[in-house]
Amino acid sequence: MTAGSPRGVAPAWLALGEASKVLGVDGSTLRAWTDAGRIRAYRTPGGHRRYRQDDLAAFLRGHQQERAGKLSDLIGPHGARLMPGAARREIRRQQWYASVGPETAETMRLTCRRLMDALAGYLSGGRGQPVAVQAGEEAGRELGQQVAALHLSPAEATRAFLFFKESITQAVSSHLPLPSHRKVHSIRRIELFLDRVLLRMMAAYERGTSIPDSRS
Repeated sequence: MTAGSPRGVAPAWLALGEASKVLGVDGSTLRAWTDAGRIRAYRTPGGHRRYRQDDLAAFLRGHQQERAGKLSDLIGPHGARLMPGAARREIRRQQWYASVGPETAETMRLTCRRLMDALAGYLSGGRGQPVAVQAGEEAGRELGQQVAALHLSPAEATRAFLFFKESITQAVSSHLPLPSHRKVHSIRRIELFLDRVLLRMMAAYERGTSIPDSRS
């Protein structure tokens, strides 16, 4: 924390309460961050804290990158930390899982790994986001072909993907150390990504099921 009166245009400086609103935290959290040296503040002659808007903006940018990193760490590598043993056991109890043989299960597992890598890349942000979206949609297309080959009904195919999607969002909600409003935003980003994957999966599924089965 730097002592002394701030210089510059008055609107560029915010009091503790105003700065807290900008950052989306309460005053005690901002005080703690300031005392820990995470964000710079100035003291008025009366001893009150003042925050420069440029410093707040820089802190927000860094904080958003940190959150994105935590999200991508949770999702990757390959979602290994995402699906606890209880969730994996629950998958095997799903009705649609009875149609999945060992070889197909392994193929789908590898496809889901690529999907999780794509999701991690998407959450990391930056210029790689469009590539990550394309990779996710490609994984969705492959999943659509795979579930079509299993002769699942549209409802079963959708239910299988929604189970997968719910497992991801529950893991983020349970394990990511974020305030509630930030967590909601993060889950929303994941849902938007997976919704695009689901649309691509079902489009591929419909094409796959429209081809007559040569065995019939």
